[in-house]
Amino acid sequence: MKKREKARAEAIAAGEKPKRRKWPWIVLLLLIAAAGGGYYYAQENGLLPEPPMPVAEEEPEAPSEPITRLAAFEVETVEPRTLTDTLRVTGSLTPARQVHLSAEVSARLVDVNVRAGDAVSEGETLAQFDVAALTNQLAQAQSNAEATRAQVSQAQTDFERTQTLVERDLAAPNALDQARTGLEQVRAQLAAQETAVETARTALEKATVTAPFDGVIAERQVDAGAFVGTGSPLFTIVDLASLEFEATVPVSRSAEIAAGQRVALKVEGFGDRIFDGEVERISPMAIEGSRMLPVFVTLGNPGGQLRGGMFASGQIALDRKEDALSVPVAALRRDSNGAYVLAIDGDRLERVDVEPVREWADGTRIEIADAALEGRTIVAAGLSQLRDGQKINLAE
Repeated sequence: MKKREKARAEAIAAGEKPKRRKWPWIVLLLLIAAAGGGYYYAQENGLLPEPPMPVAEEEPEAPSEPITRLAAFEVETVEPRTLTDTLRVTGSLTPARQVHLSAEVSARLVDVNVRAGDAVSEGETLAQFDVAALTNQLAQAQSNAEATRAQVSQAQTDFERTQTLVERDLAAPNALDQARTGLEQVRAQLAAQETAVETARTALEKATVTAPFDGVIAERQVDAGAFVGTGSPLFTIVDLASLEFEATVPVSRSAEIAAGQRVALKVEGFGDRIFDGEVERISPMAIEGSRMLPVFVTLGNPGGQLRGGMFASGQIALDRKEDALSVPVAALRRDSNGAYVLAIDGDRLERVDVEPVREWADGTRIEIADAALEGRTIVAAGLSQLRDGQKINLAE
């Protein structure tokens, strides 16, 4: 310990009160006085910066009215349009005309001229049977008929002579009966043989198989060189110029369907292309156990692009109305005061009461009887938060 600290500790131990040093306080007071003098000097000589002016507190702005922005697809202008009531149908396409050709003779095929997929014209030769045996059969039938025809001539002469003798009482009456019977027998034989001649001639004609109409070979079931019996299948020909669309509809909607109604069809593989068809006939009975009624629709196929078996879907136009006012079903709103829509009036929405008439377009549009709404733009989307008088902004 230093001498001063040692003396201070002894004094405290002896019960004496230690003396406090005063010079630090004196120094502190001198520093404060010097600082105060400096501040006074700087203030008098303009060396201090000007104190900041008090800023008046701004009053809070009133909250602005909210603005709802509407996109172009959320609004619609009410204009006259054609309204249709439709019924959705699905089904497959089949050729309206097709035929399965079978052999009408029993003979060997010597030539087959077409294959599946070939286009053929009416009367074109498709296949040829061997005609040698058929020609012989025709010649034999004709010879038999000629011989029998001579017998008929002789029997006719005998009958007339016998009749003369009976009339002159030179022959017994039963002789005339016998002559008549003989004449009828040879006449019957001639008729049968003439039928055989026609059959042989027809068989010879049928030895050449021709196309019954313009079409396409769908199937070929025989080859040249084969012996084919009567009734054996040969070809299947389809006419693709016209197709048939077979659909089914609920029995409950059958009263709304009639022949001649237009049908717009989309066929698988052709995108959004529309093919026009027409209801041709309606089945008188529903499919057992399904409560569905078959409906047959015809459609043209001039380019031959459509094929049998393709899947198609479409809509039958049940009813149609020209120049009618309507709104989307989502635009129609209801409250305790009735039905209404929200029309755009400047930058605000306005409630306009409407009178609904009926649903169209498979329930997607509502016909209205309010001509005053024509030309006005309404909210077409089902935005439930919108209200009458609400401020809006239309997107460009």
